[in-house]
Amino acid sequence: MSEEFLRKVRRVLVYIALLMIAFVLSYIIAYPLGYSPLGYEGIKAKENTLVLQSYNVLGLEENRMIYEPQKGEEWKVELLKDLVNQQQTQYLFFFIPIMLAIFWGGFDLLRKKSLKRVLFQGFLYVLVPAISLIGHLNDIKAILQNSV
Repeated sequence: MSEEFLRKVRRVLVYIALLMIAFVLSYIIAYPLGYSPLGYEGIKAKENTLVLQSYNVLGLEENRMIYEPQKGEEWKVELLKDLVNQQQTQYLFFFIPIMLAIFWGGFDLLRKKSLKRVLFQGFLYVLVPAISLIGHLNDIKAILQNSV
C-alpha cells in the first residue's frame, strides 16, 4: 500500500470520527440537556388546553402560555403537541452541522486555509438546517398567535 492511500484512509477515518463526535455532542445538547433557544416545551396538557413554556435566545425560561383553540379547531392542540415533541429532533439536526463546521473549520484553519473561506463553508453547512429549524419554530408560533 502506498503512503498516499494510507493518508486518504486516515483522513476518511478522522472525518467519520468527527461526524460521530458531532452527533453524540449534538444529541447530548438536544435531548438530555434539552437546550432549545427560542423553542417551546409542553408543560401540561388537558383535553382542549395546552400549557407551553417558551425559551429565549439563551435557552432560559421566558414565559408560560396557555393555548386554547377556538371552537372547531380542537385538532390544533394535538398538532401543537406533535410540533413541540418534534422540536428536539429539529434541534439535533441543527446542532450537528454546527459542530461539524466548528471541527472542520478548526482543521482547515490549522491547514492554513483562509478565514474567509472557513467562515463561508461553515455558513453553508448551517444554512439549510437553520432554515428548517426556523420554519418549524414559525409553525409553532403561527398556531399560538392565531389562537389569541
